[in-house]
Order: sequence, then structure tokens, then C-alpha cells
Amino acid sequence: MNDKHNKIIKDLKELLNTYLTESFAKDFMKVLDEDISIIANRSFDISELDKTQIEYEPPKGFNYRIPVDKILTLCRKLITEENYFNLMLDLSQLMLFAGEVSYSLEIAENLLGKLHSNGRHASIKAEANLMISKIHWSQAYWDDCNYFISEAMKIFKSIESEAGIAKCENMLGTLHGEKSEFDEAQVHLEKALKHLKGEEDLPIKAMILTNLGVINTIRGNFEKAVWNYKIASERFEELKDVRRLARVYHNLGMLYSQMEKYDDALDEFNKCITISKDMDYLSNCAVAYIGKAYIYTKQNNSALAEAYTDKAMEIAYKINDTLSIADIYKIKGMIQNEMDNFQLSEEMFENSIRLNKDLESKLNEAESSVELGRLLEKAKREDEAKQYLDYANKFFKNLNGRKLTVGLVQQSI
Repeated sequence: MNDKHNKIIKDLKELLNTYLTESFAKDFMKVLDEDISIIANRSFDISELDKTQIEYEPPKGFNYRIPVDKILTLCRKLITEENYFNLMLDLSQLMLFAGEVSYSLEIAENLLGKLHSNGRHASIKAEANLMISKIHWSQAYWDDCNYFISEAMKIFKSIESEAGIAKCENMLGTLHGEKSEFDEAQVHLEKALKHLKGEEDLPIKAMILTNLGVINTIRGNFEKAVWNYKIASERFEELKDVRRLARVYHNLGMLYSQMEKYDDALDEFNKCITISKDMDYLSNCAVAYIGKAYIYTKQNNSALAEAYTDKAMEIAYKINDTLSIADIYKIKGMIQNEMDNFQLSEEMFENSIRLNKDLESKLNEAESSVELGRLLEKAKREDEAKQYLDYANKFFKNLNGRKLTVGLVQQSI
């Protein structure tokens, strides 16, 4: 463990002394030290593929900042105003995929400011609002996300853009989906499809089908989900859209995991990681690493599962993906449970539940509640277990009889 990390831990311990009694602080510090030692003293056999994935170093933010700033400065003088605004949109989208969330938002907000002042380019103004909604969605800022979708919808309706309205309906579907409001999500996604017509709308249709695949997977409609992903992946391959193709691979991995076809799932997660790692698409990497960690947990490979959750946490923290962080805690809880570290496992599940409550992610809260409930039953704490299992049962009974198994992070587009 490096000196910098030790200093942070020392500061945390001193802070605890301010807020906890001496006895509680001492006990908590002991647990904290045990947790750190588990991470620091790990060694295990590893394949070359897993080694390269775990040792992947995400790019530093300034690697993007300088060249993108240069592009924006140069192109402002060389291309038309409309093309320049579209370039800003594309760069904002690229930075979001790359995990540079604050820079993505800076570009999109700068674009929206320029569009407010000139009163032209209504379609681009709508797209800028939609772009900002995606950024807020990625950070689980649901109210802000909904506001900018509404702003985009108003403009698209005013210019009678059916494709634009479909994009807004798709975003509303993903927003409700992340909040575990699956009936509302499906209604919006199906409405989105009705607004599309013609070959020029195929990219949007592929995105919507991908998101319907997520909903069908959650509901246990696996055949429909496979069809959704098959059509979507074919479209993205035709369009050479590797960013979104990688997300479909991740979602297929999640689907096969739910079906307990773990070898097939690993193949899909590896395809997602290969593309995303090579292109530095960090949001894809984080969720696919979680997917592999989940499978290694199921295969009783705790060391490798822990390595993947640690890497996922590093990436999720960098891009401020709190939903993924909550899911990482859940997987870490499963790992520690398998290792009979009951206290640490309980803390991990409690972390996951707390974050998911804050984020209004009812599905993930229910899944973590199942795991904590089972852990408490294992520890002969039946009364405490009951409240968590009752909450999960109440939630899952509305999901088409879905089994009480921990799922993975679904990646909408």
C-alpha cells in the first residue's frame, strides 16, 4: 500500500474519532484495517486475457482536453456555423463515452448558450438539450435529466421532427427504466418506435430495440430480448457504430448471466471490453467488468472477482457512475459472503442498499436486499432478514415471477 493511501486512511480514522465514541471508533478502525489488508495481500493465478483487462490504465483527462480544445478553436475558423455546432454535439457525445463527464457537459452547455443567443438552428438546440439530459442521466440526476428531455421535446414538436420526438421518448424510457418503473419505460420505448419510418431512422430504431432488450431481460422475456439485441447488433455493425455495438455485447452478457449461461456471458463481456478498452470507452468498461466479477463470483473464483470489482470501482469512481458503484458494493458483498467474511459482507450490502435508495433504483435495491436477507438468515438473524426479504419479494412479484437472483447493471443507450 502506498504512502498516499496510508495518509488518507489516517485522516479518515482521525475524523471518525470526532464523530464516534472511542469504543465504536476503535471497532470500526479494526474492520477498516481488515478490509484494506484483504485488498493489499491478494495473489492468484490469472489468464493473459484477464491480466490485460485488470491492468488496463484509463486515460487521464488532460489527454483529451488539449486536443479537443485545439479542434474546437481551429474548426471555428474553418467550417460553417451549423457544422461547427454539430461538431460540438459529436464531441460532447464522444467525451461522455470516454468518461469525461464534466468536459462533455461543458461542451454541451457552451453549445446551448451559443444557440440561445442566435435564435437559429432549432433542431441542433433540441439535440443539445437532449445531450445534456443524457449527461445528467449518466450521473443519476433524474430531475435534471427529465427537465432537459422536456425542453428537447418541446422544440422537436414545434418543428414536427418525428425522429427527434422518438429520441426523447427513448430517453424517457431509459429514465423510467433506471428508476425501476418498467411499465412506464416500455410505454415510452414503444411510443418511440411508432414515430420512426424509413431507412434514415435505423440508427435510432437500433438504440430503442437495445433498450427494449434491457426491459425484456429484466422481466425474464429472454427470447424477446435476444431478438431485440440481434436486430440492434446487426444495425450497429452495418453502421460501424462500435461504441453502441459494445453496449449490446454487454447487455447480451447480462442476458446470458440471467440465463446462467456463464461461458456465453463471458464471451460477450470480453467482446465489450476488447472494443471499449481499445477505444477508452470507460462507461462500457465499468459495467462489463462488473459483469465478469459477477460470473467469477458464481464460479467461486473470489480472488479474480475481487480484482474485477476493484478495477470497476476505479473506473466508476473516475466517471462518477454512482449506479455502478452501488452494484460493485453488491458484488463485493457476495464475494465476502463466499469467503465467510460476514461482517464485511453485511457492510457492503448495506452500502449498496443506501446508494440505491438515494438513487431511487428500486430493482438494484431489491437485489441487494435479497443478498443481505440471505446473509442474515445464514447468521441466524431471522427477524432482521425478514424485513429485507419481504421488501424484495414485494418488488419482484410484479416482475413476471422473476427469480430472486442478483442481476447486473443494464446499460441503456
